[in-house]
Amino acid sequence: MSETSLPSFDYHLPEDRIASRPTEKRAGARLMHVLDTGDIVDRVIQDLPGLLPPASGLWVNETKVLHARLMARKPTGGALELLLLEPRDQPVEQALLAGSPVVWNAMIGGAKKWKSGALEVPESGVELSVEREGSSLRFSWTGGAAFGSVLERLGKIPLPPYMRREADAMDADRYQTVFARQPGSVAAPTAGLHLTERLLADMSESGVVMGKVTLHVGVGTFKPISGALESHQMHGERCLLSKESLMALSGLDDLTVVGTTSLRTLESAFWLASRWKSGGPGPEVPIGQWIHREVEPGFPRFRDAAAWLADQCGSEEGMEFITHLMVVPGYRVQSAQRLLTNFHMPNSTLLCIIEAMMGPGWREAYAHAMDAGYRFLSYGDACLLERSK
Repeated sequence: MSETSLPSFDYHLPEDRIASRPTEKRAGARLMHVLDTGDIVDRVIQDLPGLLPPASGLWVNETKVLHARLMARKPTGGALELLLLEPRDQPVEQALLAGSPVVWNAMIGGAKKWKSGALEVPESGVELSVEREGSSLRFSWTGGAAFGSVLERLGKIPLPPYMRREADAMDADRYQTVFARQPGSVAAPTAGLHLTERLLADMSESGVVMGKVTLHVGVGTFKPISGALESHQMHGERCLLSKESLMALSGLDDLTVVGTTSLRTLESAFWLASRWKSGGPGPEVPIGQWIHREVEPGFPRFRDAAAWLADQCGSEEGMEFITHLMVVPGYRVQSAQRLLTNFHMPNSTLLCIIEAMMGPGWREAYAHAMDAGYRFLSYGDACLLERSK
């Protein structure tokens, strides 16, 4: 497909349709169900257990959002905003358990004339010494606490900028999924925000198998498409897959995936297995943006790829890898029969995933959602998309 023939992923999203706060209850959101025929049924999240076949799988992303936004005061009294992205030179799990000092890559706002020195975080009770090293920051503190504990005390949940408000106490709970376990994201896997322990129990009682992956969501998820898809540079994100999860996936023919992050993790695993089996590198080499154009599919079904990866695992911990995979129109989704997701930002690479899942009919589905009063983006309503025939 030439650059000039690539479709547009823009649509008009009025600001009053962007949800700045969640529904009163997690499962109180609406659900737009798009069947594989393209037909649309308006439902509610509580309907979800009855829409998933028995003996099918439901896979979620158990990443946990960091309190990654720090509002500090410089010695001169000026405000300084820090958004921590990822630790430099070590996995996030190690960095959060580490004592002083630690180094993180970060976005720095209000940093004019500030190079280094002690920063005051009002009402935190902790004094940080922060040394600036280009786009990285070296944090030092006293008291022996792990950095994760310090960050919980000093930082705030980094709400997306389109919410146009500061995070409050409510967001510390509602901007995390009920199954969040692995700290490392700067944005929530928002489709999972609708799920409750009760809903998950109802699905389990009906025979649905639940499993988990981890993809730590980076700030690149907000980077819009600003030209031809072919020239878009996809950010890398870290994924973790346990051996237990891979073995469970190897026994499933029908899979519902919660969120584009979970889908991207599983699709990346398929291509990792295909590359590795054909004699290419294993998980130590990142998954390339266009690997699906460079490597032949090595397995007839996704479950076969999951079984092969499970056999390669040297321990129960499974494997981790970095993915740059970019899913675009024409890509054949390997893992999921259904995708539960929220409504995404115009010109988002996430809309490319939606089109790969259900075809160009997403535009008509989004128009229906707009006409029917659905709420959009992170705290908005959800849609259940069946893979197009």
